[in-house]
Amino acid sequence: LTTMLADSNIDVRNGLETLADKSLVHVSTSGWITMHCLLQRLGREIVHEQSDDPGKRQFLEEAGEIHDVLANNTGTGSVLGISF
Repeated sequence: LTTMLADSNIDVRNGLETLADKSLVHVSTSGWITMHCLLQRLGREIVHEQSDDPGKRQFLEEAGEIHDVLANNTGTGSVLGISF
């Protein structure tokens, strides 16, 4: 994660330490980042509530919605990531 965001202006290490201090994530000694499944679910629900139109959400994760957005070219500048 730190390598992926190295060119951004985000202080990744400090951000991860803050999240870990608040028990929102766990960073293992080998560098794995994990999050409780309930927090993951909450985050997905928040993203899903952004819009009824999947192409206007920041993240896509449901296979059918990903297919529709890509096949119909309905994604907007809002889409930041796809996770399947």
